[in-house]
Amino acid sequence: MIKFLTFILTSLFLASCQKLPSEAYFIDQNKIEGKVIVDDSLKDKCKGTLFLIVRKGVSPQPLAVKKIKFNDKEYKFKLTPADVIIEDLYKEFNGELIVYAKVSKSGNPMESSNSCESEPIVVKSGSKNVVIKINRYLE
Repeated sequence: MIKFLTFILTSLFLASCQKLPSEAYFIDQNKIEGKVIVDDSLKDKCKGTLFLIVRKGVSPQPLAVKKIKFNDKEYKFKLTPADVIIEDLYKEFNGELIVYAKVSKSGNPMESSNSCESEPIVVKSGSKNVVIKINRYLE
């Protein structure tokens, strides 16, 4: 009897599992993983809010932004299509993307004074071990 109940419960469990939507596969295939590091000469100046910003092509509008409290010299990150600003544009998070990092003491990504930035880099969606180096200080 216990074997029969186990069989029934296992069958019900397996039958209730649903296939993941195609968006889930798209997100997993296009995630970008890596780390942000701060140049040793700037480590005391770069504390505050870290913004990881993704742009597509020449558009000035960010495609995706991730905001993180940052007080370290290094941060491991994942950027995915789920991080897009406008939900309907998640399919744009593929191919070549421009990624850069900015640390703002005020918490405002538009603020230029007293902030640290990296150079923008071009990466392909799905890249792993991406290194973004913050090497500029704007007074």
